[in-house]
Amino acid sequence: MQLQELKQRLKEYMAIPRVSGYEKEMAYRLKEDLGKYTDDVKIDKIGNVIATFEGTQKNAPVLMIFAHMDTIGFVIKRIDKDGFIYVDRVGGVPEKILTGTPVRVGSEDGRYYDGIFGVRAYHIMSNEEKAKADSLNDLFIDIGAKSDEELFELGIQVGCPVAYGKAYYELLNDRVSGSYIDAAAGLCNLIQIGEYLKKQRPKATVRLVGTVWEEFSARGAMIANRTGKCDLAISILGPGAADTPDQRGKVSNVSMNNGVGVTMFNFHGKGTLNGNIIHKGMFELLKKAAEKNEIRIQRQAARGALSDTAYLALENDGIPCMDLGTPDRYSHSTLELIDTKDLLQTGELLCHFIEELDADFDLNRY
Repeated sequence: MQLQELKQRLKEYMAIPRVSGYEKEMAYRLKEDLGKYTDDVKIDKIGNVIATFEGTQKNAPVLMIFAHMDTIGFVIKRIDKDGFIYVDRVGGVPEKILTGTPVRVGSEDGRYYDGIFGVRAYHIMSNEEKAKADSLNDLFIDIGAKSDEELFELGIQVGCPVAYGKAYYELLNDRVSGSYIDAAAGLCNLIQIGEYLKKQRPKATVRLVGTVWEEFSARGAMIANRTGKCDLAISILGPGAADTPDQRGKVSNVSMNNGVGVTMFNFHGKGTLNGNIIHKGMFELLKKAAEKNEIRIQRQAARGALSDTAYLALENDGIPCMDLGTPDRYSHSTLELIDTKDLLQTGELLCHFIEELDADFDLNRY
């Protein structure tokens, strides 16, 4: 896949609203796109998209490579009589960026309407108000409605999703900024891999999966495994790039345009008490594939975050897992940023990993 084609697909995927629990449009688009490379593609009961590419070695382990389709966002909790909308968070939304932010408000029939988080005019703010972020409980969304009845007629009700507004900007040096890049980037890699597997049949059976609920409960991949059993799994989810002035030399060594980001350790200690420690055998095979194809890898060890691998690893009799992906800046903001050359390399490295995987791979930790 060429870089310009990858950028165009990224732009299209970023624009599809898919707040966790409301991934239907993305699921059917991904099913259609993966269906160009295999006839064996389905959507399971909870909405995961699963495309299977049969391997040539029947005793080789089954590999699942997945990226989450869903995004953070909001759910409507109250609508007042004047047509203003109040919401609660779905996933890790940073409240301090919300005032004045464009959004898309979903209806029960799947349509979306543009709106904004209202913001108090600067010249009437007190000095204290100017210096602090408003709580989400105090914020409201305005889509131009005059009454609650007008919203109800559009099908906008309590429980409907709200997503960030659509945004896509091409910056210098093949870098792209916009809304919901982190999830869309991994989905683009799935298409890269599907294109490769159609031309080059793998030794091990590969399932390419778009998961639901990662931002909500991180358990969508568990159900995907119960639909189509796997022996080992890779989550395409890049680490944060720590190369901006506020993070450089403090958080990690990961930077953009310096190789694929691999998470060696993660742990979410805020209530969930779970994470993933990379499977040594998988990492050794990844290093072999990277060295052979002259692709650099960057290691990250992080606290405060996790992915589906935290729970997927507990399935069956234990599933070896690894998280890797494109380093990104400004994660979970309305304008995330990646280097698309990193994105291209992430997909290429995963294809090379598949080339190396065969019946001799040892699933044991040691």
